[in-house]
Amino acid sequence: MKLEELLSLSQLETSKILTKEIGLENEVESAMVLEALDIEHWSKKNQLILTSFYAFDGLTEVDLEEFFHKMQQIGVSGLVIKMERLIKIIPDWVIELSFKYQIPLIKIAQDVSYEKILLAIYEPLLNHQTHILRAYYDVRQRFTRLERQHPSLKKIMEEFYHLIGAPCSLKMIDHQVEIAFGETPKDNVVLGRKNLSSGEFTKNDYNLLTLFSQQNGPSQSALEVNLFNPYSSHCLLLVYLNQTEVKETDLVIIENTIDVLQERLNTEYLLKKERYERLNNLADAILQNTPKNLDELESLLQEAHMNQHAYYQAVAFSTKTPASKLLKDKAINLLKSLKTDSIFFDHHNYSLILFNFSQNKSISKLQMKHLLTEVLESNPTMTFVISSLKQRDDLKEILMECLDILRFNEEFYQDNVVELADIGIFRHFIRSEQVQALNDLVPAKLLNLSQTNFDLFETFYQFLRNNRNYKQTSEAMFLHSKTIRYRLNKVEKILAIDLADPLQVMNHEIGTYIIKMRRTALEKNNDISKPSEL
Repeated sequence: MKLEELLSLSQLETSKILTKEIGLENEVESAMVLEALDIEHWSKKNQLILTSFYAFDGLTEVDLEEFFHKMQQIGVSGLVIKMERLIKIIPDWVIELSFKYQIPLIKIAQDVSYEKILLAIYEPLLNHQTHILRAYYDVRQRFTRLERQHPSLKKIMEEFYHLIGAPCSLKMIDHQVEIAFGETPKDNVVLGRKNLSSGEFTKNDYNLLTLFSQQNGPSQSALEVNLFNPYSSHCLLLVYLNQTEVKETDLVIIENTIDVLQERLNTEYLLKKERYERLNNLADAILQNTPKNLDELESLLQEAHMNQHAYYQAVAFSTKTPASKLLKDKAINLLKSLKTDSIFFDHHNYSLILFNFSQNKSISKLQMKHLLTEVLESNPTMTFVISSLKQRDDLKEILMECLDILRFNEEFYQDNVVELADIGIFRHFIRSEQVQALNDLVPAKLLNLSQTNFDLFETFYQFLRNNRNYKQTSEAMFLHSKTIRYRLNKVEKILAIDLADPLQVMNHEIGTYIIKMRRTALEKNNDISKPSEL
């Protein structure tokens, strides 16, 4: 209740305001009779202090100034002085202090008892609280009946819409889901955001938004509350208002709705977790512990709804780094859009999606690069591998193929989207026990050259990349052709080879590519400072 409303009641109609318009909009939530001046220990915000003038008798100017300063700091609603038989007027210095510290000063006659004042304050407050509690009970009853039906989020929001009587929406931004009822504004921009202080009947944090929508015209207010839950990491409940003032009964409705929504969101999370674990176990049985018995495999595929079509292909990516873990869900959601039928396998070091489709139309590298553009821009070190096309009989090979390519690309970097064909001749060395054999393909003098003279090694590498053409090599390196020939003559002498001998060049070409791929892999892992160990 506002101070002005309180003073208009019949019990206080003889009161007189001595401070003009100061503080008439102050809220009054309680009242207290002044017993001692240490109000910092017992008074509180929005409290009306009642006293007789005798309470200030004998106080120094410093003590009185300090008292009024404390009232201002606490946020007292006003000071009511009850006149006594021997005191007819309130001294000017009390009025001056009230103006100075912006404390509303009210004088009441001696025949008005403290009991009347307290009753005038608490009766409407108690009636108001009774009204709010009744509203809470009615809302709780409606939601209790609804909860017996195991309602969906949409059904809960529909009930909320009928209760609140205003447009509302539930947004799960990370899931790209919005459930809205009523005419909610479209394409709105937040012009302002104000945090609402917690009230007696609220336990959640509320923001009052000022919105502007080009489609709906003038600005509008909205109440926003963040719903913290395990199912959605960015979940907002919004109520679009016609006025900036929020009624306590509306907050009671919203608080009850939040409780019901939280319960439903927790249930959704548990169901999602249960489904994830079941499907992940299925994927593990199909891909990692693939049954040799085809009938048993068929049974697993049928349970996972992955037996409808003839062809299979997988996409896998490493999740070893914190950055890749953060992008995992986004990558998975994008990959799932490639084909209708898929199953997801999650391991603590990698994630894999297996696709099942009817026609011999494999997932292409170009298609993957286009799909994952944003993910790869966010984390350039992330690598995705595409398996070759398989049929049911060869399904047991698909996981190992993906993991072998991933492991090989970590040591000998090819690209951020890799398929078996990219590895070429090195596909015969992708198994972990065979990778070490690649070291034997690097001539010792070539390895020493790469470690001691980068310019000569890079010139030799560019010469091989440019079809052993001197002119193309000079253009690629922005150097004169004589410089290229001079450097390559030195390379011939250091490596003791003849660049005109195709066999000698081919042996060193393989070694050169191995060195370059490993160096690129180290750079991608921000570990180029570590010496290459072949």
